[in-house]
Amino acid sequence: MSVPITRITAHPPDPATVARWTSVVTHTHNLRSGQVPFPDAKRQLVDWCSRHGVGALGVGSPWEPVSAASYQRYEGPDRDLYYSGRIDPTTVMDREAVEGLIADLNRARPQTLFYLDNETPKARHGHLWWFGWHYDAPAWHDYSQDRPISYHDDDPERELNALTGEPHRRRAYLDVVAAQRARGALAVWAHPTSWWTHQDAFVTNIAAELPLHLVADGRLDGLAVMGYDAFHRHYQELWWSLLDTGAVVPGFAETDSCFDRANLANDEVVLTNRLALDAPPTLAAIVAAARAGRGFATSGPFLHLVVDGAEMGAVVESARGSTHRVRITAHPAPGERALGRVDLIGRGGAVLASVGPFAGGTIELMVDGGDEPAWLVARAVGERDDPQTPNQKEIRHCALTNPVYLRPRGVTPAPAMTDYRLDVRGDSPWLGGTLTIEDAAGTVLESGVVVAGAVLRRLPASARITLGTCGRRRTFSLAMENPALQARLRYLWGGGFRRDFPDATPGAVPAAAFQLDGVRAALATARYAI
Repeated sequence: MSVPITRITAHPPDPATVARWTSVVTHTHNLRSGQVPFPDAKRQLVDWCSRHGVGALGVGSPWEPVSAASYQRYEGPDRDLYYSGRIDPTTVMDREAVEGLIADLNRARPQTLFYLDNETPKARHGHLWWFGWHYDAPAWHDYSQDRPISYHDDDPERELNALTGEPHRRRAYLDVVAAQRARGALAVWAHPTSWWTHQDAFVTNIAAELPLHLVADGRLDGLAVMGYDAFHRHYQELWWSLLDTGAVVPGFAETDSCFDRANLANDEVVLTNRLALDAPPTLAAIVAAARAGRGFATSGPFLHLVVDGAEMGAVVESARGSTHRVRITAHPAPGERALGRVDLIGRGGAVLASVGPFAGGTIELMVDGGDEPAWLVARAVGERDDPQTPNQKEIRHCALTNPVYLRPRGVTPAPAMTDYRLDVRGDSPWLGGTLTIEDAAGTVLESGVVVAGAVLRRLPASARITLGTCGRRRTFSLAMENPALQARLRYLWGGGFRRDFPDATPGAVPAAAFQLDGVRAALATARYAI
């Protein structure tokens, strides 16, 4: 389907309009390569932000030498000790050093807001970074990227802690996200299709648990749609498929860069988020703009989308027979004379209209409404770039707006519910103890005494149950103790999708492999015995 272009107006960028959209750099690692000493790394980070006009930057771990040393110790030789419960996590957070780094950076360059971030959890179910992350535990607390950990009973991925004799466990991602959301943070799924092989072994950074969160919550806080490459075809295709569910899924750029690299000064293109912020920016304003999707991801071009007067991120009511006025404002990256192409994209990733080459200005279009949820995204590429080129690394410049969502009246994606059965055996060690059911936010839905028999409830798919008796306590997520769901997650993080998609190359996971319908079916019912 193509849509009519009603007017094209060439004009230069308006400085006041461009200045409204602040460059926010995300998913970083301050110390990782070890190529540059810490004092020099701080200076070159400040210079890098100045050179690239960065208005705000999330400083990711490892942050500075003191906390980095703790990180190495407790993710390394003292891993068993830390996770045995014999160390209070708050005593090894090195707060003074971490907060001192952020203060030093903000003093060195007041024009950039430096704020604390962390890539966490960081394990087999994927990686998350944050807007507004709350420093509630050491950087490594929910990590285990290179060694097996257990997330549920009978988890085949297990390594015993030598001090406790029990398998290493980490907090469920659902619980981490809920705890951070309670403090106002937003969770963004990093490099969602990233994987590779090492000595013939499959290595995953895939956002394997993303489908669970989308279905359980009815939306995502955020997804990296630009990263490693300015034009990442597989991230975009996954984004289109998630948007097709009708869910709100804000898209963001990430760098996954480290600032102690010797070649940092050679960076010519920076993948950044341009968010609608007041000047000077505040962390609260950044979180609010990201939550609302008021921004675009870019390697340089300026791009803005308005539908019926509503900016990107907005939900616009739609219906069959209605017509929507669309306005795209686009300008080339600094140093380029034109955009190679500007696209309007809709359901299924279909290109509804395309203009190019385009020197810059405004494109106006008319789009028909419908009786099912839809969305519109604007995309632009550089003057010498071609979205069809087989090698996406050849595409130097790209910009992607957040969607404007077209939604029929009364249609809102709902969080999934689970028809749940908890069987309490006659010899259960929890008999006579307490049973508490909470939603992901910690609201108590029900509490009572554990008695033998079956507990039948219809519960939020993201709910958790806490059992307690005689000084013992156990909390588990309904979703984690769901074998049907775990099989869906393993299909991604274990590489099983490669059997069905043998042409998939490292870094590519077909959108169909995320099996949203299968995850939805797996969450519909669940059963567990204690």
